[in-house]
Amino acid sequence: MFKIISPGSRSQHAGLIQAMHEMRHRVVVCEWGWEIPGSRAGFEADQFDTDETAYVLVQNEDGEVVACVRLNPTTQPHMLSDLFADYCDLQPWPVGPDVWECSRYVTERSKFRDPVEDFEVRCRLGIGLTVYCIDHGITRLSWLTHQKFYNLVQKVWRTEPLGLPRRSEGDWAWIAAVSQIDLATLDRQLDRLRNAEAIVAAYMAPKIAAQFERAV
Repeated sequence: MFKIISPGSRSQHAGLIQAMHEMRHRVVVCEWGWEIPGSRAGFEADQFDTDETAYVLVQNEDGEVVACVRLNPTTQPHMLSDLFADYCDLQPWPVGPDVWECSRYVTERSKFRDPVEDFEVRCRLGIGLTVYCIDHGITRLSWLTHQKFYNLVQKVWRTEPLGLPRRSEGDWAWIAAVSQIDLATLDRQLDRLRNAEAIVAAYMAPKIAAQFERAV
């Protein structure tokens, strides 16, 4: 379903970590157009990929890494503390041994057969993330993401903003936030995975109807 690579197991999964960084480059650099200082060709990494970092990966049936997320302790330098502190204008970014930062939530959508597989992969990634947190006493996750994803996360995690949304170039509005992690969170995620087809169908219905109206 998912693969957790903790700091202590990194050496056992060098190949998967390499594949993850290559996938991140294809999506983050080639698809999204981000410029990552210090990244080398075909391999996306930054100063927050450290020996303390944990990763959650999802592989497809062929063993390819098609999704990942990065977790870093807030007791060490992390993105909100070092790069995006000014996004936390409602309350300070949380720091503590039970608070970790979630970043590089990446899915290679070109690898998915259909919207249901896309949804299922994201569910598995979220479940792996939550399992790691529960197993390691992590009760809160901080993160910076665009507002559309923030709205989706609220359906699963109890989430509150750390700052007001800030619009960057284009249509993206970014928001810093913190989410509570507990067993109820995991139950909601498992329910969403079990009901993936129905949830995707309900989400797609208005879009299909709009396309039909334009066609006629």
